[in-house]
Amino acid sequence: MRRNKFYLICTLMVGICSGSAFATESGADSFPHGAEGIMAGALPPAGLYFLGYYQQYRATEFLDAKGKALIPDFDLDVHAVVPRVVWMTDHKILGGELGFYGILPLVNLRVQMAGERDHRTGIGDMMVAPMLGWHQGNHHWIAALESILPTGEYDADRIANIGKNYYTFRPIVAYSYNHAGWDVSTKMAYSFNAENDDTNYQSGQYFSADYSVGYQILPDINFAVQGYVFRQMSDDQQDNVDIGFRGKSVAVGPAIHYQQKGWSLEAKYLAETKVENRPKGDTAWLKLVWAF
Repeated sequence: MRRNKFYLICTLMVGICSGSAFATESGADSFPHGAEGIMAGALPPAGLYFLGYYQQYRATEFLDAKGKALIPDFDLDVHAVVPRVVWMTDHKILGGELGFYGILPLVNLRVQMAGERDHRTGIGDMMVAPMLGWHQGNHHWIAALESILPTGEYDADRIANIGKNYYTFRPIVAYSYNHAGWDVSTKMAYSFNAENDDTNYQSGQYFSADYSVGYQILPDINFAVQGYVFRQMSDDQQDNVDIGFRGKSVAVGPAIHYQQKGWSLEAKYLAETKVENRPKGDTAWLKLVWAF
């Protein structure tokens, strides 16, 4: 395989919390898989909120469609700090409360493969979205339309990049059911990727869903089983030609959520399984929510 083609398929880039990498271009994506958990489908009252995420992801294998190692001497280590600002307004549209959010990740990325290494630190791709939230008794829903802007640094000749160098658009739906100490939540998204003009590569469309099933064991503490599922729904394209390379994976692990008036803290550990055409690793999440 020629050097440039090897890098095109196998190198890794990072967007928001993108320790979760996939069989899109360079095995990378911007969706924060597994980030959301308890009450993921419930928007707060009108006001300004800060959400701070920290993710550490480590993978020592990049698997092919048959679950076998695709890249020799592979090692990926990602640390990401991701500030997110949410503004909930007093306005309603279609009966739903109107809000907006913006995200700008800070990423430290180390990649090793086939005897070569690269290390990058910087600001990743920005995310912005309007959203609507509904509440009916124990049921809560969210709908959002997210845009990912290629603000992160990118160089097609590198084996590690903080940015993706293309736009992504994704509709998002989230739901939570909370009753008698139980919380069942999910956040589902479908991503459409534009073409990378520097490589003439277009990553395939994909579906992803976070999930959480938790129980309140103490007034302030919930334990949960959380994770995500990912499946690429269309082929990657190179120069407008389908090349396949669809990825999929499932992740699962324990989580704990601590709630106080005006703030909360959630921690989890997720292990990936059933992996195809992407890195296989483990990830740890820490999420802080603060109401101003």
